[in-house]
Amino acid sequence: MWRLILRNTLAHRARLAFTMLAVVLGVTFVSGTLVLTDTSRQVLDDQFRTATAGTDLTVRAAAAFDSAMGVEVERDPLSAATVDRVRTLPGVAGAEPIVRGQGLLVAGGTAIVPSGPSLLQSWTPPPLGAFTLRAGRAPVSDGEVVIDAATADRYRITLGQTVTVRAESDLTAQVVGLAGFGDRPGLPNSTVALVSLPTAQRMLRLGDGVTELAVTAADGADTGALRRSVGAALGAGYEVTAGRDVAAAASAAAQNQVGYLEVMLLALAGAGLLVGAFLIANTFSIVVTQRTHELAVLRATGATGRQVLGSVLGEALLVGVAASALGLGTGIGAAIGLRGLAGAFGIALPDGAMVVTPRTVVVSLAVGVLVTVLAAYGPARRAARVAPVAAMRQSAAAEPIGTARTIAGAIAAAAGAAGVTAAILGAGGMMLLAAAAVALIVGLTLAGPALAPAAARQLGRPLHAFGTPGRLARESAARTPRRTAATALALALGLALVSFTAVLATSVKRSVQRTYTETISADFVVESARNEMLGGLPATVHHHVAELPEVAVASRLRYGHWKDGQTTSALTAVDPATLPRVTALKMTAGSLDALNTGGVVLAGHVAAERGLTIGDTLPMTFSRTGTQNLPVVGLLRDRDAQALQTDYIISLDTYATHYVEDVDASVFVKLADGVGLATGQRVLDAALADMPTAEVRDQAAAVAGRTATIDQVLGLVTALLLLTIVIALLGITNTLALSVSERTREIGLLRAVGMTRAQLRTMVRSEAALLAALATVVGVGLGVALGAGAVKQLGAAAEAAVVLPAAQLALIVAVTLVAGLVAGLLPARRAARLDVLTAITHS
Repeated sequence: MWRLILRNTLAHRARLAFTMLAVVLGVTFVSGTLVLTDTSRQVLDDQFRTATAGTDLTVRAAAAFDSAMGVEVERDPLSAATVDRVRTLPGVAGAEPIVRGQGLLVAGGTAIVPSGPSLLQSWTPPPLGAFTLRAGRAPVSDGEVVIDAATADRYRITLGQTVTVRAESDLTAQVVGLAGFGDRPGLPNSTVALVSLPTAQRMLRLGDGVTELAVTAADGADTGALRRSVGAALGAGYEVTAGRDVAAAASAAAQNQVGYLEVMLLALAGAGLLVGAFLIANTFSIVVTQRTHELAVLRATGATGRQVLGSVLGEALLVGVAASALGLGTGIGAAIGLRGLAGAFGIALPDGAMVVTPRTVVVSLAVGVLVTVLAAYGPARRAARVAPVAAMRQSAAAEPIGTARTIAGAIAAAAGAAGVTAAILGAGGMMLLAAAAVALIVGLTLAGPALAPAAARQLGRPLHAFGTPGRLARESAARTPRRTAATALALALGLALVSFTAVLATSVKRSVQRTYTETISADFVVESARNEMLGGLPATVHHHVAELPEVAVASRLRYGHWKDGQTTSALTAVDPATLPRVTALKMTAGSLDALNTGGVVLAGHVAAERGLTIGDTLPMTFSRTGTQNLPVVGLLRDRDAQALQTDYIISLDTYATHYVEDVDASVFVKLADGVGLATGQRVLDAALADMPTAEVRDQAAAVAGRTATIDQVLGLVTALLLLTIVIALLGITNTLALSVSERTREIGLLRAVGMTRAQLRTMVRSEAALLAALATVVGVGLGVALGAGAVKQLGAAAEAAVVLPAAQLALIVAVTLVAGLVAGLLPARRAARLDVLTAITHS
């Protein structure tokens, strides 16, 4: 049987070529994703492990948690007395103080504003220091600085050049050295300025305090015992951590974005494989149908149904193994492409040699083989169940459709439609919507063949304009319902995902815009040009703006992270006195002024979910002060909380109690009476001219800044979803190519009675366009419905409205129809080139 399987696979390799290509593309996506994320993690792990290789212990001020949402929390500085005390403890060979903070680099009069942080750090020589000199020497005096080699290369900064570093106090210094981080020339998307310890303390206004201590153990000392003894000597206010654990925590924080990206990419890869599964099943269904007589002969000569089943699945196994191995190999190239694509949409990943782990090999091969074999199981089972005599009499085009299958599909589709309708009306939840989507897909898969003839005839009416070729194309699609339904549904799934993403993203963006403009009445908002998660505006920005005579009021916001049990949440800190003058907030209970008592205001839906009301307390865990019970002093309308970007509001005074960070996220500006917007913009720009990270935005620009991430994710997702559509279009080409092979005699007869080659090409291309049109109607309709349901469920609290991106959906439809025509070019050309006499005699 295995010899027969191998012979049949090789004999039908042309028929299986597009199936193999679909598996290759899907596995390439999976393996590329795993290679990319494994590489990013490995690079980050190596960098941080190398950077802390010489440090046995790290001493820092205690914190309830290290990082939140990928952002390291700030801690209180260590005093000089603490440094001296650690140095005298038994088993300590050395304790090197380190200072780090934010420091903007200015070269040639131009501020260098990377997408990531601008770091300022005291120079610590290796092996305790994270940075190693690549050129020049270490900084020793107040007027010297070392910068990272990556920044120097990108901005052409040379040794001996004078630069400025802006922190709490500025420094103009000469570049005396260039440094790298581990084996890399610098940190990704960042700038690094390294100065002497006293200079860093002065610039960050720490006095004699330091950020942390890098401790080395004496020869022969046990690191674990030393850690316990140092911790006991310092007490509960300090955290003593093994150097490798600090490296792991820092690497984990840096990998936070990589984890999100991996989940998204694997989900999209799964979508591509699902679409590919339809192509695989359709191909094997057609091939098995065309080989009905061959399989019947096998049965008649003694082969059992199980052996026939095994032969078909064996072919699928060979295809799956070969395609998966090829896809695994191309995954490395795909990883490079994915990294570049992510970077093009603003998602930067660390660069390094590609890492292929055993997990990647096993997962890629297993996924490709399993998808191929499972997709081929249905056609194989149908082939095995047909009796030999019936198979010998059966027409190759026969596609029996079971009544039970159709009824089950109709029930599933009806249940799915009911669930989606309920979600659109605001009932149920996201789980109901997800279940309804699955039910709809299952229902369409099962009932599709029964619905395909009527749908093809109805949608194919415009093809009559092409005369007889158009009518024949319409009837051809209608009389092969199983393959028509499978081919169209594969493309429909890809289109549904694209349409769903477009509707969801557009609706969310419009909701953010409407909520912001209705709630925020400020004329301008000053924000960080880098859109940093916690802000990034120096506190001096607020003072500069508030003191302008053209400004009536300037109200600042800050953001922070806190632990809600095991979940990380965000909060907003506001000035209760000035915020009402730049917003139109509506309190549903309590008052904003009550925040001055140290309480918290909650969004209405949060209070309802938690069963909280005025006077109750909410336990909130802060990194610096631990768990605190804050009284609930007010409830805020949900859409207003959304405009402030979190569901938890505290005062700036309460923020100062629990956080060390001294940066603002936004400063809302209301101009004085009689000051025009143009004048206000000019005055604000002039006042903040020496603060390059501060950007003055009107409401439209502020909304754009808040939706920039949505645009990035939407662009990346849409670009990657095109792969699923490409796979589905391969399905149309494959189906029509196999159909041409199956209808060789029919095509010969049509040519014999007078059909021209051009008419034949028109017929095949028309059938391809009809399949694309059928997929477009189903896919776009399904995507819009699911997108509307998702908007209603996600925006229940913020009263989000469904917005249909008409232009984008129209473009999707137009491109799909054109792509359908293109998919039919190769089969049409093949059909037109058939020799008439040979085709007529084909059996």
